[in-house]
Amino acid sequence: MKYSWFPRYAAVASLVSVLGGAPLAAQPQKGTLIFAVESLSAQTMDPILEARPGNAIYQAPMYDSLVGFDLDKGGTGPGVAERWDLADDGLSWTFRLRPGQTFHNGDALTAQDVKFSLQRQMAPNSMASSAATLRRTIKSIDVIDDLTLRVNTVSPQIGLPASLSRAVATEGTVMPKNYIEKVGEDEFRRKPIGSGPWRFVRSVPGDRIEFEATGTPHWRGTPHFKSLHILLVPEDSTRVAMVRTGEAAIASIGPETMLSATRGGLEVLSVPGTMQAMYQFWGSYRPAFKDSPIANKRVRQALSLAIDRQQIIDHVMNGKARMPLPFDAFGYTEYFSVDRWTKWSAEAYRYDPAQAKKILAEEGYPNGFELNFANTALPGTQFMVDIGTAIADMWTKIGVRVKLKHYEWGSFAPLVRGDQAHLAGGASMYRTAGRPDMPWRYESSFAADSEQHLIGDKTTCDATCQAFDAIYKELLAERDPAKRTALSDRMVELVADTWTAVPIIEGMGYYAINKRLVGQFAAIPGRHELGDVFERIPRPDEAPWKK
Repeated sequence: MKYSWFPRYAAVASLVSVLGGAPLAAQPQKGTLIFAVESLSAQTMDPILEARPGNAIYQAPMYDSLVGFDLDKGGTGPGVAERWDLADDGLSWTFRLRPGQTFHNGDALTAQDVKFSLQRQMAPNSMASSAATLRRTIKSIDVIDDLTLRVNTVSPQIGLPASLSRAVATEGTVMPKNYIEKVGEDEFRRKPIGSGPWRFVRSVPGDRIEFEATGTPHWRGTPHFKSLHILLVPEDSTRVAMVRTGEAAIASIGPETMLSATRGGLEVLSVPGTMQAMYQFWGSYRPAFKDSPIANKRVRQALSLAIDRQQIIDHVMNGKARMPLPFDAFGYTEYFSVDRWTKWSAEAYRYDPAQAKKILAEEGYPNGFELNFANTALPGTQFMVDIGTAIADMWTKIGVRVKLKHYEWGSFAPLVRGDQAHLAGGASMYRTAGRPDMPWRYESSFAADSEQHLIGDKTTCDATCQAFDAIYKELLAERDPAKRTALSDRMVELVADTWTAVPIIEGMGYYAINKRLVGQFAAIPGRHELGDVFERIPRPDEAPWKK
């Protein structure tokens, strides 16, 4: 059976042909679009030295990715490649590039550049988050002609196109082969060039990155502004003040500053489906905790029933969040029965403290129990700490004596590795990021040989753990879309039934906007950062961008 991007996304292809498939007509470019952001991460313009945050915020304007976005619902769509298809044996993907693409120095973008870029991302010196995975899964890369590339894999890799999309990470970023080989890596990092609609001007460490519009039509959209400045402003209140006074047109903000931004006359843009705030249990399957309350699945379920998610949405998130789907599932998730799981989630994640107390009593804990809870927030989601505090309070109301300990992310992250001695036997806050391909995140959390190994490890892998590993391996090899969806649903069901990693809310990306400085525009669902829409942001005197 031939599996291809094109039939599955035919409707999306039609949309992109209108919005981004053909170069837009040349238009006047004037003014400077100023965007204030809380972090510039590593602030490097070399994609192999940066993970997703940098790529999505400040590398995206100047670089294109092999696979792009579905601009309407989120998830993957055309990028540098117009379409791609899977070989009958499942062991290679063929990518067909759109013609006429060039880098900022005028060199044509060809399949040789794509091969070179993938090899750079896979190299030992690459810091790309999936570099090791690419090295394990990609066997070889063949250039068929200037516009055709074949990626051969060691086993069927149904999710490969998604993993090479900026909807997921940096690994699909296309870099200029001839230029880098001519000037060397050091010079490329000082004077980078890409093929995107914005050209790099300068980077001031710890302060800003500046771009200018290329001035020529681009398939992603031709910029309306002449210049783009991305400013590092760590304090939320300062960023909001800059937008209010006109020093910046747009600023990233958190839920805690949304009300003040609105009261100050600013528009607040919410980007749906960017993440899930969740909590998860560590080591509950281990023999050492067999008599612990958290080893009991029904107890873990009771803790979920004790959480008033709507109250968290209304009061912690100021109404700018949603009830969640199961772990790492979003409306744009590929091969996933959204309608089925939307109904399931409404019932499973309901607020029912009376039932929670009843379950605890039935399981031998009428007076509750003691629970260690590590409260932390991944970068850019400080509101997770407030959510963690809120759910600890809700658990206290059903008799659970929560021992809450707050961690900065830098000190928490190492605790996840190895034997997880400081976390095992307790729970913690955590986060999933919005991306279309579900299996990778499940594997990294639940596989016996994964870093987090939440439901089993190499020495203790019960029937549920073994079933997960079997489903995951079967899912990787399944090419039929209907069967793949059925397998994904089985995987979701198995994990959801453990109550080991439990979503609290589906979060959004939040931005304060000065409507006197920019016109109306839409973000890409699931795409927290705005790096891929700067070129589509109109000036205030222009018509809105409509998807």
